[in-house]
Amino acid sequence: MKSDSSGSRVTGGLYARILDYAAGLRTVTKMKIILALCLILCPLVLLLLHEGMSHTQLGNLLAGWIAAGFIVLIPLSHFFAHILALRSVKELNALCGQMREGNLTPFESLPPEPTDNDALQTLRHNLFWIGHIIDSRQKALNGALRNLNEAQARQHESIEYASVIQNAFLPAEATLHELFAEHFLLWSQRDTVGGDAYWVRRARDGFFVAVVDCTGHGVPGAFMTLIVHSLFERLDTDALRADPAGVIGAMNRAIRGALAQDRANSLSDDGMDCTVLFVDEAARTLHFAGARHSLFMLPAGIHGGDGEGVEIRGDRCGVGYVRTPEDYVYTNHVLPLQAGTRYYCLTDGLTDQVGGANGLPFGKSRFLSFIRENGNVPLARQRTLLEATLKEYMGRETRRDDVTVLGFTV
Repeated sequence: MKSDSSGSRVTGGLYARILDYAAGLRTVTKMKIILALCLILCPLVLLLLHEGMSHTQLGNLLAGWIAAGFIVLIPLSHFFAHILALRSVKELNALCGQMREGNLTPFESLPPEPTDNDALQTLRHNLFWIGHIIDSRQKALNGALRNLNEAQARQHESIEYASVIQNAFLPAEATLHELFAEHFLLWSQRDTVGGDAYWVRRARDGFFVAVVDCTGHGVPGAFMTLIVHSLFERLDTDALRADPAGVIGAMNRAIRGALAQDRANSLSDDGMDCTVLFVDEAARTLHFAGARHSLFMLPAGIHGGDGEGVEIRGDRCGVGYVRTPEDYVYTNHVLPLQAGTRYYCLTDGLTDQVGGANGLPFGKSRFLSFIRENGNVPLARQRTLLEATLKEYMGRETRRDDVTVLGFTV
């Protein structure tokens, strides 16, 4: 048994050395050797044997040769196929498997240049360069992705800080508490910063309140809110007391001038839509003017569906745009202040948001139904309910716009 095992190892080692030697030969060279053995060497052996053998012996030899040929035909065919191509193909398939698993450069070194149009050498050489090119591009792509992630991180940090700056320009929550008996504020920007803003300002015998929707979203919209806020702050509000329409008219001229939109061939066409209120505390009146915005009311005593909400429409003309006449006169609406009456100012980000089963906008009628059905709910609680209602209505739809809703009683 020991000698048989040793003989098997010797035979296996010889077979492996033959395969290694054959692998180093070109495919055409291998085929030439096989054809030489079959076409030249075999007939030559028979010719030499013919000289020293009788016809009977030669016939027996040929018969034995043919029988042996049938016996070793399949093993030899596998052997020669392995020598000719299969071993190289298996090696190439193994290399392809490594590349599929992520090792794009499985070759230890560059394969030799193909000679005499040897197909397998050419395939091995091409496979090396394919892997090398893919690996190089993968590394370049990974580098680009790292740079992109770093840029996105820096941009995100910048936008987050821009949000801090934008919030610093907006009135503090404590200011709203001082002005209103009860209120809620929903200020939700689609892209961290955005084009919605609100403004309050004390004046003689009362105060101004504005809810503003500037052109654009994100950073451009936020820039517009800063410009608009600075222009609001420059207004002589005592001179415009009880005249929110005058405030909007003054802002129309100021925005057009600040953005050079009062000139021919203006490079921009930006502005705002807004609701502006003046609460006259001495006369107990509320003055309203709107530019493509409405004022919504739920009169005192209407709770839980006992009555309907009211919409008071503003003018159908934006503020500051190129197409808005510089001398456009907005309309004032004067309303008596009643204890318990709830007032709502909002941007169109709420009413224009699509959703529901049919993908339709939320709409004003749905908002009026909301404030009527929740007329006995404290305003602070209404904010939470409105957010939940909007989220449920949106479903899988994406946010279209910034959303601002201010509800209050005086």
